[in-house]
Amino acid sequence: MPPALVEPDARLLAACLGPVRLPSGELTQRDVERLWISDRKALINCGKRHAALRDFYHERDADLRNIEKRKGWAGE
Repeated sequence: MPPALVEPDARLLAACLGPVRLPSGELTQRDVERLWISDRKALINCGKRHAALRDFYHERDADLRNIEKRKGWAGE
């Protein structure tokens, strides 16, 4: 019987937030900074999730390769 594939946590698969929508009209310095901070936070969170997803697959696949080596992968 082949090893079972474990699925990643659904939170790691969530789409990243797009950039904030700019309101029409003039923006104050405060508005620009607030919107920029929101974008930066979203980008950082997205990067962390993607890194965690990459690590999940790397670790899972390494574990599967080790199982295959130990069993000789003949379906034993």
